Amino acid sequence: MNPRQRRGLLLLVLAGLGLLAVFVLIASYVADVRSEVDPKIRLLALSRPVKAYESVPDDAVTTITMPKRWAPPAALRDRAELVGLVAGTDLSKDSMLQRGMLVSPPELAPGQREVAILVDAETGVAGKLGPGAVVDIVATFQGDDQRNIAPKSEVVVPGARIIDVGQTQLKGGRGVQQPAEADPKQVVPVTFALNPRDQLKVTEAESFAQEVRLALLRPGDTSKLRPDERTYTRPELR
Repeated sequence: MNPRQRRGLLLLVLAGLGLLAVFVLIASYVADVRSEVDPKIRLLALSRPVKAYESVPDDAVTTITMPKRWAPPAALRDRAELVGLVAGTDLSKDSMLQRGMLVSPPELAPGQREVAILVDAETGVAGKLGPGAVVDIVATFQGDDQRNIAPKSEVVVPGARIIDVGQTQLKGGRGVQQPAEADPKQVVPVTFALNPRDQLKVTEAESFAQEVRLALLRPGDTSKLRPDERTYTRPELR
């Protein structure tokens, strides 16, 4: 092989290496661009503002899509991660929900009191309640034929937040004049965070109601009860 042929072969090799280098650079660039837009993941964001220490209702959460590369590591992806938590500060619309923005609800808000009542373990709790759950406290009152007062069921406190559920225990009388067999054999102490007025309502219901039950609300449900949804009396007795 003469010198000219060797130079030609060397140029071909250099050209091949140059093409290989260009191919590697292009492939790296394409991979980098693709990582910026693909793959995509779904994250949670707010469709409306949520105030501090309020739970995040389901209808205030929307799903957004963005490249995984740019997603914050603490971003929330599952609505189940919102259960039992409240906003740590005022959150604006379109805020991307992340760990640290939501916190466990405070035991008591300003002006609230801890109020514990005994609830029928079977009909009132049924093992489904825990700290952070929100319930309607429903009481059933006996009527009085002599005073022409009909029996009624009433939501004495809607949307009460539970801060503790104790252990099931046996209980005798309620401390009011009624047959002992009317009392549940097993009761559970349930502690609520209530304002002073609701505290009095619940205390009266526990003392004088025939029965007190708890109705569990869906997490994040902030709907208000209409006046006709808070009290029920059988039509023929009204």
